Amino acid sequence: MEKIISVKNLRKTYKKSNKLNSETAVDNVCFELTPQSIMGLLGTNGAGKTTTLKMITNLCSKDKGKIVIDNVSLDENPGLALSKVGAALDTPSFYQELTAKENIECFAHLYKNIPDGQVMELLDYVGLKNQAEKKVKQFSLGMKQRLALARAMLGQPKLIILDEPANGLDPQGQIDLYRLICDMAKERNTTFIVSSHQLHDMEKFCTDILILDKGKSILQGKTEEILSETTNIVDCILEESKTAETLLSRCQGISLVSQKGNLFTIRLETVCFDEFIKKLIANHLYIRYLSMRKYSLQDLFLKLTGGA
Repeated sequence: MEKIISVKNLRKTYKKSNKLNSETAVDNVCFELTPQSIMGLLGTNGAGKTTTLKMITNLCSKDKGKIVIDNVSLDENPGLALSKVGAALDTPSFYQELTAKENIECFAHLYKNIPDGQVMELLDYVGLKNQAEKKVKQFSLGMKQRLALARAMLGQPKLIILDEPANGLDPQGQIDLYRLICDMAKERNTTFIVSSHQLHDMEKFCTDILILDKGKSILQGKTEEILSETTNIVDCILEESKTAETLLSRCQGISLVSQKGNLFTIRLETVCFDEFIKKLIANHLYIRYLSMRKYSLQDLFLKLTGGA
């Protein structure tokens, strides 16, 4: 399958002020993304997210590793590789006294062969067509985030990188921005890497997840697969609670987490959900209620990073 970006064994170390010691900001990070993927890059402050993004965009040198963007090596041909990338890192910054249209036109001059009309097309796409002649100093933060996205779309890049794009936005602004990113991924065949602390939103709209902790990748993969694999807690209401308690405490492959009357919470250790149900039926236990408890991305993140 086509790879829009392939990152292998990425590493970055910074010298400390005393020059005797060093600190590893990114340690052996690897991932690959296919077209239309939206990867959530997650981690606590100082986990290595921004350093990773800066190495991919060539804003910071790497000590080790290989980055290939749409089959072009960043080391061998940085100009061609980066021509396939759009980015909005840090807080959006624009010429405050210029209009939205004038700002995008300024950046368009840095590209080759930007078609006539593309600036207005991009402003229309991000919902700023009616604000095109308005000075940026009058823009809200949400409007600036949309303008930054329009700027990142110049040249029709195959990969767009966004660092905390929803930072400071109200809930509706966040929803609108994420919806726009999802639409772009599908309609324009664009791949995204989005760094964020908004775990609930990342779970809903990201196809892929990469969690960094102290510079290392501690979990990565398809969002749906990651969350389904971590689901191993079952709540059930069983008749004849004493009989059920005796049986469940003796069953191999499961552990009894808690019991309140005839409500049992079970952890599936080495058996799958279907096998657990078969065990209940085989032992003639009457099931009144059965539900598999699903981990949220926030639950998983806190568990892996040592949060409360």
